[in-house]
Amino acid sequence: MSSEPNRLAYGQQQLRQRQSELLSSYESSGVGQAAASGGLRTSLIERFLRTGEETWDGAGSGRFTLAQLNDDEVYTGATKTALRTLFRLLADLLPAEAQEVPQVGLETIRASIGPMVKGLVERDWQEVALRELTARTFVLNFQGAKAAVDAELSTCFMGTAWQILWALFGDYGLKPEEINVECDGVSAGDFAHVRLSAYETKDPYSDVIVHESAHLLHYLKPEHYGLHVRRGQERFVDVEFCHRELFAFACEAYSRVVRHDKRKSRISFAEEMKERAFSFPRDRIEEVAALVLNAARARNGWRVIREATVIPRVRGRAREFSTYP
Repeated sequence: MSSEPNRLAYGQQQLRQRQSELLSSYESSGVGQAAASGGLRTSLIERFLRTGEETWDGAGSGRFTLAQLNDDEVYTGATKTALRTLFRLLADLLPAEAQEVPQVGLETIRASIGPMVKGLVERDWQEVALRELTARTFVLNFQGAKAAVDAELSTCFMGTAWQILWALFGDYGLKPEEINVECDGVSAGDFAHVRLSAYETKDPYSDVIVHESAHLLHYLKPEHYGLHVRRGQERFVDVEFCHRELFAFACEAYSRVVRHDKRKSRISFAEEMKERAFSFPRDRIEEVAALVLNAARARNGWRVIREATVIPRVRGRAREFSTYP
């Protein structure tokens, strides 16, 4: 999204004012006083809000004394409160219409990731995988980011909540210049988040919902959902660590390829990816485009992507997968 220069300058000025208001109110609040009495300086909270660094005095020492654990509890509670307060203050600067746009619906997310799940996940795991990926994926418009921040703060990943906040407000020109959030999406293990500007891209080969959900496939464990796990497989898709981005990029682009009904059309579309795709990293485009083209030429393209990126297994009985174009 773009903003006029005067609106951007005004937003930066208002942002600095809101940050000052936040820090002032925080220091005088019961939360701030509790943090100070627990030996934590309010500057540590400010540092997190400005940099995303999750540190407190004594962190990383490895000793984990009772006092340090108490400090961590106080710090975590105070930081989560400060982050929510900053989110609320910055929301006042957004256009009213932006705040009123509803969260991207589950049916939209499910429709995007359905072909990938059917093509990559074992038959008896597919419905659970589709349900979990749909529920855990957020598109970061205002309402989606609000829900995503709450979801992340219910876990221990405060740094991800910080990234979500600045990814949202950065799309509206409300991010301090010194803060760098250069990402189209974030996947941190439990949830996947898609930046609004990436969701709205006009790149015909891009679907960042699929990209970030693909990462969840190699994070989430079927056994956590009561599924029968065969020996030798830990995740829904056991991707080699070194291939995780290739896997996600290939899934993203191939999910667009399979929208073409005829094989000849799919191949033609895939052949043009290297020249027409503009939102993929330039240092990865040849590798990704080559894998996507191989998938488009195959009878089961998802199998091609899986075999190029998963951890090799000892030969055993064949597992059942959907035959999906």
